[in-house]
Amino acid sequence: MTAPDEYTMWLERARTGRNADELERAYEELLAKVKRVDPLTLAEESGCKYRGDGVPRVLVPFLHSWFVLDLVPYRLRAEHAVIDTLPLKVLVLEHLVTAAANQGTAVNVMGQWIDARSLLHGAVLGAHFARSTTDALEQCFTLSTDKRIARILAWGGKPLDLADEGYVFHLFPRLPVALIHWKADEEFPPYSKVLFDISASNYMPTHGLIALTDFLIHRLAE
Repeated sequence: MTAPDEYTMWLERARTGRNADELERAYEELLAKVKRVDPLTLAEESGCKYRGDGVPRVLVPFLHSWFVLDLVPYRLRAEHAVIDTLPLKVLVLEHLVTAAANQGTAVNVMGQWIDARSLLHGAVLGAHFARSTTDALEQCFTLSTDKRIARILAWGGKPLDLADEGYVFHLFPRLPVALIHWKADEEFPPYSKVLFDISASNYMPTHGLIALTDFLIHRLAE
């Protein structure tokens, strides 16, 4: 059994009320920032979809599911119970705000991969991230092939031609993350790694990227 990931600990604190006020405040503050951005800009800069028929809304794809940002009144809701949590809603809003803040800059996904230490302000957080996720990622890649592939597909993963085995997941449309694995050989033990697109910091602060990726990896490994 792997140690709890950052997202799970955050969720547990919310459930027990230990940081419920902080999360509620963060949600309301981020929602207020979202309200100040034109909905078409929100959708365009994040790669999401604006729908003006009926209640206007922005559809936010997330891994295998999606969130819906209703605009009358403003509220964020999840389409599936497994992601219908306040911590994830805070992270979704943070993504939308960050993407919108980069309007007019070169924020397109580049297809060039970097590790967590190379993210903006990632030197310290990246080192912690590597330690905290190594066991869970290795556990994922040691599952039987059928079970591993089934879980990867269930969470929206697609094969990626990197290392001996690799998969790409889209946390959000313009926020891909790659999970890659090298098998053991005569000289080296097995090794797994998480990679982000070089544009990732334009779409999410590093602490948010780490929480989202922890969430994904531990769901694959549990």
